[in-house]
Amino acid sequence: MKVSGVIYRLGRKPDPWSAPDWALAGADGTFGNRFDDPDALYRVLYASSQRVGCFLETLGRFRLDLKLLAELAEIEGEDDYCPLGEVPLEWVERRVMGVATARGEYADICSSEWISRLRIVLAGHLPACVSLRKSTSRFCTPSS
Repeated sequence: MKVSGVIYRLGRKPDPWSAPDWALAGADGTFGNRFDDPDALYRVLYASSQRVGCFLETLGRFRLDLKLLAELAEIEGEDDYCPLGEVPLEWVERRVMGVATARGEYADICSSEWISRLRIVLAGHLPACVSLRKSTSRFCTPSS
């Protein structure tokens, strides 16, 4: 995918374009994001061509648990409960929106063309990806 234009990144202050410090990684070596390297060898910088894309990606960790919402829906009676996701003020205060101009060719990892292309190219380098494991926020899970 050829890109030329403005991109945005919601990152840590003071420089949203800096890779996160390894000292901030969790016990599993990741930063709690869905495309983090499960082997903790590299870090991922998320960017988007739209500001809203930055928020959708980075605020995902604060979304309500779908299993909990389904269990709440099973409770009999009037459904008068509307739970809200909560973003800690401390998290917000440590972030800033960065703007940059991108030029070049990048993988659009959500398009069917790129998924097929990457699957072939990376077949010998990655474990078989069978699902997105929510509990560890890892991109792929070894098949059993």
